[in-house]
Amino acid sequence: MKHLLSPIALLLAGAINAQDQGPVLRNERLPFTNIGTHEVHDDPRDADVVLWSEDFESGMNGWTVSTMAGGVSWQLTSTGNTGGYTPGPLQSTTGHPGGSWIVADSDQQGAPGVVENTSITSPPITGLDGTAFMLLRFQQSFRQLNDDETTVEVSGDGGANWTVYPVNTDIPGNQSTPGAPAAQAVTLNVSSALTNGSADIRIRFRWYSSEGYTYSWQVDDVVLVAAKQNDLALSRTTWSAWYLGQPDYRDLPYTVYPQNQLRPLNLRGIIANNGSTTQHNVRLQVSVDGPGSNDATLTSNAITLAPMATDSLFITTYEPPAVAGTFTLTFTVLQDEVEQDSSDNTAGHAFAIDPFVFARDLGALDGETAKGNEEYILGNWFHNDGAGNVLTGVQVALSDRSDPGALITVAVYDENLNQLDESEEHLVTAAELNGDGEGEFITIPLSSPVNLAHNHAYLVAVHHYGGSLEVWTGTSGISPEQTSLIYDGGQGQWFYTRSTPMVRMTFDPTAGLAPLEQATAWGLAALPSVFDDASVLRFTVQEASPFRLTVTDATGRVMQERSLGRLPTGENRITVDGQGLAPGTYLATLSNGSQQAVVRLVRTGVH
Repeated sequence: MKHLLSPIALLLAGAINAQDQGPVLRNERLPFTNIGTHEVHDDPRDADVVLWSEDFESGMNGWTVSTMAGGVSWQLTSTGNTGGYTPGPLQSTTGHPGGSWIVADSDQQGAPGVVENTSITSPPITGLDGTAFMLLRFQQSFRQLNDDETTVEVSGDGGANWTVYPVNTDIPGNQSTPGAPAAQAVTLNVSSALTNGSADIRIRFRWYSSEGYTYSWQVDDVVLVAAKQNDLALSRTTWSAWYLGQPDYRDLPYTVYPQNQLRPLNLRGIIANNGSTTQHNVRLQVSVDGPGSNDATLTSNAITLAPMATDSLFITTYEPPAVAGTFTLTFTVLQDEVEQDSSDNTAGHAFAIDPFVFARDLGALDGETAKGNEEYILGNWFHNDGAGNVLTGVQVALSDRSDPGALITVAVYDENLNQLDESEEHLVTAAELNGDGEGEFITIPLSSPVNLAHNHAYLVAVHHYGGSLEVWTGTSGISPEQTSLIYDGGQGQWFYTRSTPMVRMTFDPTAGLAPLEQATAWGLAALPSVFDDASVLRFTVQEASPFRLTVTDATGRVMQERSLGRLPTGENRITVDGQGLAPGTYLATLSNGSQQAVVRLVRTGVH
């Protein structure tokens, strides 16, 4: 499995600066080969009419490949890549099945640590100098690792000068374009690369990776079209516009707000003028469909948007009422002119209000994270926006790749990553696990409720101590950069992750009232669980049978293993000797061939 690790630097002010770590997702290795249409249309200069296109169905047709570094080169394919983690053959209009397209395949051709830089350039595209405003469209499938850069470069003067258009910058580590391998359609306004029309246009797709052996970029059905007169496009909409430079996490786009954590929302949309004429009285409208009669229609201030221009519009006056339920948001861009392409003028979102739950995930498992047999801590930052809020527990959703019988805890940390409280151990059961698209959460109370300070940030997390039984925490949605963290016990460092952990706060006052009951087989308990010289394992056998004891460290290595022979019914006691064990966390596993029970041990080594 490729790794995506960038360590956190904990500065004196408690700030965190690093890149992303992607989760380990369900991946399958899929096939690869070679093959390859070029079609030039008459240019009637009518808006949105295809001026030129390339679908690679008859080969490369004059496209040239230049590889400046590394073993990855653009190539024709009809089946995608082989033996890698690319989602599969590109399902573009003329692609798979039966067609061909181009691919930069680092998964197949790359080597770890070797820089990759390869580009593929179209032949001269001529006869379009009478068209000043033009859109470039193509279909793609891309999977990000960490540093991969995918850019489209356009020249309007035969290759003497190039304008660079970055794409896929919002795809987090170890994630693919939405719906992959189904193609994603991309539209770029490339008019800025032209000088009121160009007689010799070149298009270049560039793949770059500084670390090598990453994933791939598949591209097909490239077209140039004349811009319409009135064509606005709405993108990057959000109900709370958080950005990295903000001093806290107050404006993160939370998916569930507790009734005691409501705050004004920062609605935003980015609007681009892809048309050839100036658009007037451009404004963002958001329709809110809330529970009951709690609906609203909100409109931003108006702007004028010139051709090729892009701007952001905000609405900052809306605070949802403290009514439990789902709030559906419909974003629409409006202008005085008659819009000629409304297909990209709307977007939708939703959030919920709950009496107690505070969440950032989307609620349905779409990925999962684990560190194999190693210890890890995984969670999200939250901002407490009220006084007198008491955190009683943490909710977590686990993937069905987790092993029943594994132990987890949950914890809360302050802004400097100092642990404030941790729960008792929770024994994972098969009934608590989730498949793809499911969202059943385990509510685990903290050992003691934590009083949250007003206007402060807190990290809540799930903690797996490692060992032979794995725990895969569900992920759902994408986190803004540097707002979700994972601690890698094998490396002893914190990292960022862009896939949102399914880890939530709960303020439910009943969460901590009942003692945490774990149906551990045979009532296995360690006395004491934190020890120096020795710990005694106590358990009750219902039916005499042979038993085995295994002690593993946090990485899953077996440190002690012995047969206990056939144990009689009733209470039994077994001593775990601390001599020879380094200070640290261990798991003692008791098994009889059909059942097993696990208890965590900590050797202090203080004597």
